[in-house]
Amino acid sequence: MPDLKVSVLVVTTEKALLDEMTPSMSGRGFELFCVPSLNYAAAQLVAGDYSALVMDFGRIPATEREALLALSKQHPKVRFFTLETITSNAPTSPSPLRRIVWPLPAGFADQIRATDRPVAILADQTLFMTGAVQSAFHAAGVQSVFLESTQGLAEFIYKQNEARVRAASQPKQPKSLWSRLGVGGEAVPETMLSLSKVVVAMFTGTLEDADAMDSNIRTAVPEAVCYTISGVDTSRYAIQALNSGHIAALPREQAGRIAGIIIDCREGGAARSGEKEKERIILLDNFKPTLASLGMALMGAGYDVTTSMEGEEALRLCEKGAFHLAVIGTAITFAQHSGAELAQKLRERDPDLRIIFMVDRYPLQAALQGVSQVVELGLDDALLKPVEASRLVFSVERALERRFLLLENARLLQEVQDFNRKLAQVNGFQTKFFAMVAHDVKNPLTAILGYAEALSFKLTSLPSELKYASNIHSAAKTLNLLISDLVDLAAIESGKLRVEIGTLDLLSVVGEVRSRIEIVAQQRKINFSVELPPSLPLLAGDHVRIGQVIQNLCTNAIQYTKPGGQVTIRVESAPDRVIVSVMDTGIGISKEDLPRIWERFFQTAEAQKMRKAGFGLGLKIAREIVQMHGGEMGIESQLGVGSRFFFHIPLKK
Repeated sequence: MPDLKVSVLVVTTEKALLDEMTPSMSGRGFELFCVPSLNYAAAQLVAGDYSALVMDFGRIPATEREALLALSKQHPKVRFFTLETITSNAPTSPSPLRRIVWPLPAGFADQIRATDRPVAILADQTLFMTGAVQSAFHAAGVQSVFLESTQGLAEFIYKQNEARVRAASQPKQPKSLWSRLGVGGEAVPETMLSLSKVVVAMFTGTLEDADAMDSNIRTAVPEAVCYTISGVDTSRYAIQALNSGHIAALPREQAGRIAGIIIDCREGGAARSGEKEKERIILLDNFKPTLASLGMALMGAGYDVTTSMEGEEALRLCEKGAFHLAVIGTAITFAQHSGAELAQKLRERDPDLRIIFMVDRYPLQAALQGVSQVVELGLDDALLKPVEASRLVFSVERALERRFLLLENARLLQEVQDFNRKLAQVNGFQTKFFAMVAHDVKNPLTAILGYAEALSFKLTSLPSELKYASNIHSAAKTLNLLISDLVDLAAIESGKLRVEIGTLDLLSVVGEVRSRIEIVAQQRKINFSVELPPSLPLLAGDHVRIGQVIQNLCTNAIQYTKPGGQVTIRVESAPDRVIVSVMDTGIGISKEDLPRIWERFFQTAEAQKMRKAGFGLGLKIAREIVQMHGGEMGIESQLGVGSRFFFHIPLKK
């Protein structure tokens, strides 16, 4: 976790995205700042110190890609991310090179088929050699030209495009009579069959090579669009891109992973893309050609692969942490262990190991058993032999993604548990501290109050000296109230707040509070009134504590109401309860602050400007007292208009 706050700039107009990113960001010490456009972001990058910028192409127009690319070159120390959607990746307009994650997003092939623009697809070696891209495009009805090299690709696309334009501009020849009757007809030239707006080429270069290829293609054919399609997992690709100074493109639904990617890219971070940090896979099967072909495919996808034909050897190799994933042909160890037994033994050695079965298609009973064992043992997948390399790569990516998420969840859970433990220690210390301070201060404070009162009697004939004694007495009373709040808070949090439930005469309690509050209201030139019913049924409650609640509400109301305002106590009787309200025409409370009003130590910004003393504990203590009487407290307030605090006490049964 970073030692200092790391600032991340997010360009979006959607609050939901920030809500999604905040937990993973704040958990790692990152701080999010949101701006609505790239222009604002450019100004912020100049003025502030940001480590990363995230561009939400789910909400920001895709036409900003060129400007974003230019901005990334102006700030090479900032890591740039784009969040992509099926719409932002659509080939509707020319833009810099874009990356598509394999398997193809739903609807992407249909967009390629529907576009009129020339499209260049740079497919990685594994996907191309296994025919994965070809099969996906063929299934979607995309007519494509497939090239085993990118050499001369820009010129090829230019010639293809020119030929298509000429073919489209030529007038159609009327069909002959025999052709219209369905007999014979002119043969379509073979060269016309190869004219296609979509060209898929096998690509084995670096990200720099891909950018250069994209630039050459769009220079030759300005309306062309270019994509790379790779089976490398999203995180590894992103780290590779960022470490080489490129923009990292992620699916928008994976925005929560950006924090982890930034951490991995930091100096000393465990970069998942590094050569030493490659995911390690052990591949077991009893058929050597399968080991060779699938092993090459996995290595081509960037994995560190170990192959074996013996289950016992695999068990010796699979110590904890030695491998991230095992791909097991279930017939590999039939002489010693079944596939299920081998999987269990591997998991015993390393509980974090992910496992994929490759199951013989025949006999059918064995295939069904292999698939069912995946569910029973909690494994990751079952693939029927013969296994396509692209299908295996996809399954491996998914299993490793699951491993990453499980470990990440475990790490976050541990962090939360550690945080909660520290928080409990802090809260325990606070409770003990409050209790200790209250106890140690209360005794000398009582003496100060007593001596101040005695001095007041002695100094009645000396006005100047009497004023000093009165100030001492007033300050001591204020301090006594603060200490009393701390004592009550400590009692509440330790579950020891004393409430003596007896017969409660609420009208009498209100009368006592009224006699004390009227004097203060007159001094502050505030109109004070009480609205009471003729009579009330007897209630069950603590006379002193309920008086404490009403006085607290009245004191707050007077404190936050300007001279000339109104404060009212109203008591109403309902069929099953009695409701007490304290209303004022004071400063009020904003909608944003209302949910926090019951928190300990919380005071609104407006209240802090007017209040002369207090910890912000009164409302929390008052609500706790009311709840201990079986009632509840509520608030209605409008900023600048006033507030109504109210509570109810159920009738005595």
